[in-house]
Amino acid sequence: MKKKINILLFTLLAPALLVAQTIITGKVLDSRDKQPLTGANVYVVNAENRSLGGCIVDLNGGYRLQIPDQKNLRITFSFIGYTSKVVDYTGQRTIDVLLEESGQQLSALEVTASRVERNAQGLSTREMVGAVQKVTLENLETSMVTNITEALQGAMANVDILTGADPGSGTYIRIRGTSSLSASSEPLFVVDGVPLPVDVSSDFNFATANSDDYSQLLNIPPSDIESIEVLKDAAATAVWGSKGANGVLLITTKKGTKGRLTFSFNSKNELKRERNSIPMLNANQYVSMMQDAIWNTVNDIGQGDDLANTYLSLLYNTKEIGFDPAWVNFDEYNQDINWLDLITQPGFSFDNNFSVSGGGDKTDYRVSLGLLNEEGTTVGTAFQRFSTSLNMRYKFSDRLDISTNYSFTNGKRDASYASSVRSQSLTKMPNMSPYIVADDGSFTDEYFTPYTYFQGNYSNQGLYNPVAMVNESVNQTNSMTSRLIFNLHYRLFKGLDYYGVVGFDARTNKTRKFLPQSVTGESYINKNTGLSSDGGSDNLYLTTENRLIYNQMFNEDHKLLVSAILQTSDQTSSSYFSSTSGNAGAGLSDPVIGSNTKNASGGSGRVLYRSIGGVLNAHYTLMGRYMFNAGYRMEASSSMAPDSRWGGFPTVGVAWQLGDEPFMQEIPQISVAKIRLNWGQSGNSPSGSAPYVGAFSAIPNGYGEMPAIQPIRINLSNLKYEIITQTNLGIDLGFFDNKLNVTVDVYDKLTSDMLQRNVLLPGSTGFTTVSYYNSGKMSNKGWEFRTDIEAVRTKKWRLNFDFNIANNQNEILELPDNKKETSYTFGNKRYAYKFVEGDPLGSFYGYKYEGVYQNVEETYAHDVNGNLIYDINGKPVVMKNGSDKVFPGDARYADINGDGVIDQYDIVYIGNSNPILTGGFGFNLMYKSLGLVASFHGRAGQKVINQVRMDNEYMYGKDNQSVAVLRRWRNEGDETDIPRALYNKGFNNLGSDRYVEDASFLRLKTLTLKYDVNKEALKKLKIAKLQFYVTGYDLLTFNNYKGQDPEISLSWAEGVYPVFIDKASTPKPMRVAFGLNVTL
Repeated sequence: MKKKINILLFTLLAPALLVAQTIITGKVLDSRDKQPLTGANVYVVNAENRSLGGCIVDLNGGYRLQIPDQKNLRITFSFIGYTSKVVDYTGQRTIDVLLEESGQQLSALEVTASRVERNAQGLSTREMVGAVQKVTLENLETSMVTNITEALQGAMANVDILTGADPGSGTYIRIRGTSSLSASSEPLFVVDGVPLPVDVSSDFNFATANSDDYSQLLNIPPSDIESIEVLKDAAATAVWGSKGANGVLLITTKKGTKGRLTFSFNSKNELKRERNSIPMLNANQYVSMMQDAIWNTVNDIGQGDDLANTYLSLLYNTKEIGFDPAWVNFDEYNQDINWLDLITQPGFSFDNNFSVSGGGDKTDYRVSLGLLNEEGTTVGTAFQRFSTSLNMRYKFSDRLDISTNYSFTNGKRDASYASSVRSQSLTKMPNMSPYIVADDGSFTDEYFTPYTYFQGNYSNQGLYNPVAMVNESVNQTNSMTSRLIFNLHYRLFKGLDYYGVVGFDARTNKTRKFLPQSVTGESYINKNTGLSSDGGSDNLYLTTENRLIYNQMFNEDHKLLVSAILQTSDQTSSSYFSSTSGNAGAGLSDPVIGSNTKNASGGSGRVLYRSIGGVLNAHYTLMGRYMFNAGYRMEASSSMAPDSRWGGFPTVGVAWQLGDEPFMQEIPQISVAKIRLNWGQSGNSPSGSAPYVGAFSAIPNGYGEMPAIQPIRINLSNLKYEIITQTNLGIDLGFFDNKLNVTVDVYDKLTSDMLQRNVLLPGSTGFTTVSYYNSGKMSNKGWEFRTDIEAVRTKKWRLNFDFNIANNQNEILELPDNKKETSYTFGNKRYAYKFVEGDPLGSFYGYKYEGVYQNVEETYAHDVNGNLIYDINGKPVVMKNGSDKVFPGDARYADINGDGVIDQYDIVYIGNSNPILTGGFGFNLMYKSLGLVASFHGRAGQKVINQVRMDNEYMYGKDNQSVAVLRRWRNEGDETDIPRALYNKGFNNLGSDRYVEDASFLRLKTLTLKYDVNKEALKKLKIAKLQFYVTGYDLLTFNNYKGQDPEISLSWAEGVYPVFIDKASTPKPMRVAFGLNVTL
């Protein structure tokens, strides 16, 4: 059956010699069943056994071979799994042959296992001195995941990964911590030897980019991936220079396999649903809380005061909470709505992948197609991806081979127009209807979105109808990526090889947004109504690499491997955007058509970025046991000033194969013992194409009210690379014929000459801040431990375990004295964010929460020694939260300086976002054809700000709150940790450790039950493999976190400070998938 399909494929792949005098034809058949051997190789060789050309047998078993005008020629016929046949050419025009099976056909897995894999410098795993970890094809297949970061999560030591829950959302990845304040801390992704590019538009901020900014970089179907390696230290990442300063993830895609045609089809269908939501107040409880909050404020102010009368008028004259049946909108405000339930849904997804692979002695190929359709648990969120790839390799001779890799991906992502839709659905008035109510009390199809109501409006408070937002607004991004990689290998002479790589990457992204009037309720003349925008970018990337590798043995005990590498990168990015308002509907939402042009805006940009780098590396091995490595990289980037454009980064390392020492042979239990030590440097460069260039702008009213040209950006001719210096000590151990493997690494990573942004300048310069400045130091120190165990391997049973755990400790060592910090404003829900020497990056600063003042006596102020503070009249001073005196029931904070006032001088360090431990473990249990695979991952000791809880317990404004506020303080004697409701007073919910929670968790990431149908039963059906499986994702999470999901995405407080804040993003849903894998 496999011999009679896919004619087009082999028609495209069949090569022919360009120069020939004679053409011969014939057939190549199986000697047993006389069936065509499609894909067999036919080539002509001369007397020196040098190949002069060849072809591939077509679907019918036929071939057409061009014969050069030479003497003493032979025709060779070969096919994997068959005995080759050689026929002397004596002028025949037709040659038919029958090939016999040899019984020695190798599986794809066996072929891979027999190959010695080497890195870009030509070093095998045994010879490497750096810290490297690998996830293989088997690991990826058993994980049954939709994207590769899911497969890596928890699988690699000190590779910290957090994935988003919305379809197509991005991923947070850190390898050995965050290394920079302003430059990128994301690792570099390298696919088949070519770095994946990152958008380098002039306004792209690597430091504050969120996970979605990087999501398109990982848009590679897991079914197309053969293996993934992570390079962690300077010795391992030296080849990639500043791009790999934060670690490198090497992705190798699947290639063709020698042998008969192989067809594979994988299909997965998935259902998902969210866990229980946060319980909120119902309509009656909400109105009761509002009445309580307003009355408390009125009593504090004193009845009869003008402000108190205003609040009482709000309470008694607001129809939205008055429940007046005579009011025209009574039905719209007499509901009991769970808004979050209305914007969530069960999600359904399917992921289908098809591939064809095959090849012979000279050629192998693989073609794949993939289709993913993923629906999110938030209404209106979805992601579709179509992908295809073609990998081909042709071996011209023992000295020359070439390969090409082409891939195309088309993705479409639908997201909510507003990122706050989930948080607003929690705080929306529960007595308010999402739809206009009919006379019979039922909902109509028309959204109820008044221009303004009790809680506010869109223009001032950013309020909208969440149900209308998820159903009617548009936020759609379409992306297309084409990638072509060309590899050439040529052996110049024995011991010296040349490798050339050219990568071309073209990316197009277009985003269309539309915000209709039904969402905001604003008037059509308002700039926020019918708001339409269209934006996009076109990015072209060209990368080249030229490698010369000299590898030679001397006297069997000495091996020298020298590599010289030259790399170039050329990136061009162009972007545009346009925005208008007043559009009538989604069908007329093009910014150019039918728009209110007075609110029109637009712009465009173009950025060029280039870099060049060279590496010289020497590796010496003595007696196969002692390895010495030294390298030096020079590179230049267009983002650096001409005077400091070139940077040099050395690396040195040693390794000792202790297990190969003669005295170790007396310990048969130890199969591997290797010690590694290396030191090296790498650099980080600033974002943008030329941030060092000074800029000027024309202004209409300069000196003397005359038009003038003024500088707007200072020239940075002395801007330098940020230097990352890393030392790594590691040991690799294998026991009992490598059934138990252990790797331990300890590292010290120091970032110096840190790239600082917004550093203050003297006013005499004419500037307030400088965009970039080199100053400061930051440290990351830690350790890693990982092990894998083959516990059982018998004819029927197989059991493997893996475990990894890591620690990273971050500390800011030095900062410039003129570093600009965000000013702190006293008020509800405000934390102080800053960089502080001696504290970790990502630290929180706020007040120490001590509960609630239970009575009047507790409100009296005390000095630092615990003594009461008295006023000039001898009366005890009452504590103040800011400028307001406290009353029983108010929040109680630690008065650090003992002055009786809670203010910015009482702010202290209250935790940081960095986990103490990260890791994961899993097992793979097989009994005959039945398998059970599980993987766990977790974080320990991480603190996060639970802003969702803060928003739902602060009882300050008019928002709905969680049922937790039913425990609020009301009277003396109430034992509670939740203050009283207090309308429009901003001190009961200051940024404090009350909302800094431990987000430690251990999650059952995947649990798969799979069954492989017996191979003997499949032979009759001509099927090589048939597997059925069911997989559960995120089924269990062990944690004490009070929010929906402890796996929180990174946020950038004030746009500068990297901290983890729970902002009501979509939580990880529980998912169940059913799938099958078929191989023919």
